[in-house]
Amino acid sequence: MYHINEISKLINGKIIGEDNLEFSKLSPFFEADPEDLTFAADENMLKNISGTKAKAVIVPVMEEYPTGKTYIVLEQNPRNVLPILLNFFKLKMQKPEKQTEDSAKIGENVTIGINSYIGHNVELGENTVIYPNVTIMEGVKIGKNSIIYSNAVVREFCILGENVILQPGAVIGADGFGFIKDKNGNNVKIEQIGNVILENDVEIGANSCVDRGAIGSTIVKRGTKIDNLVHIAHNDIIGENCFIIAQTGISGSVEVGNNSVLAGQVGVAGHLKIGNNVVVAAKSGITNDIPDNSKMSGYPLRPHMEDLRIKMSMGKVPELIKRVKELEKILKKEEK
Repeated sequence: MYHINEISKLINGKIIGEDNLEFSKLSPFFEADPEDLTFAADENMLKNISGTKAKAVIVPVMEEYPTGKTYIVLEQNPRNVLPILLNFFKLKMQKPEKQTEDSAKIGENVTIGINSYIGHNVELGENTVIYPNVTIMEGVKIGKNSIIYSNAVVREFCILGENVILQPGAVIGADGFGFIKDKNGNNVKIEQIGNVILENDVEIGANSCVDRGAIGSTIVKRGTKIDNLVHIAHNDIIGENCFIIAQTGISGSVEVGNNSVLAGQVGVAGHLKIGNNVVVAAKSGITNDIPDNSKMSGYPLRPHMEDLRIKMSMGKVPELIKRVKELEKILKKEEK
């Protein structure tokens, strides 16, 4: 547990409210539990302090401090102290000691291939198969009947459900791409202290990456299938029974609804919401929210039939240019 006085001193904050609180972890604003600490870094959060269950919130200086919460007040935006906070709350890892650590819990009829590492406090469900050269790091939980193929990596504290398949080279729980500029213009790493949750019946393709949450979890829900060479960034939430096809890249904090399809080479900007039953055609670029039951394509993104009409029209442009030039010649002659 972490004491509020210790944290306030760490980030040069001032406590307003109860000064004897303890916290189990740092959590995202809208996902925090009462025993968690959170922070409000933008107007939406600051206007909705009651929207978090956390008892204590890190905030910038405010005109009024709503009752019912304890505050750690900073003279700057809380985002600026994230590198300090995340490094402080990051769980400490134990050093690797054996190929299968003594504290690992191995279920019945589990197969572990040669040269695979099974870390401290890992839990492997019954009938799970771990092929050679797999790395399962500390605190990972994998449900029964799962298959982890060679050269896959599952980073610390990630949770995989039942019947999960990781194809060769898949990486689950690598650090999300989090950096800020310091006052000298240098890139400073923001520690990524969340994890990844893959629910039951999820399959991740070869050499695809699902990054851990910066704070909280990146989640891929039940039955979703992800193709080869796909990137799912930190704190994304991918709905149930989705198809995410090869070379698609999804930026951070995106929500994808259930039964949606992102075809090959689709790019998704960050902090967007894609609805249920959405289909986005290959090589499209998503820069705005998409409502339920939409069929979209292109860049800029448009309804699919509209995008097709525009592309068909583009094929007529050379002919139109030729006709315009001919008309210009006629007009010049008439002017003479």
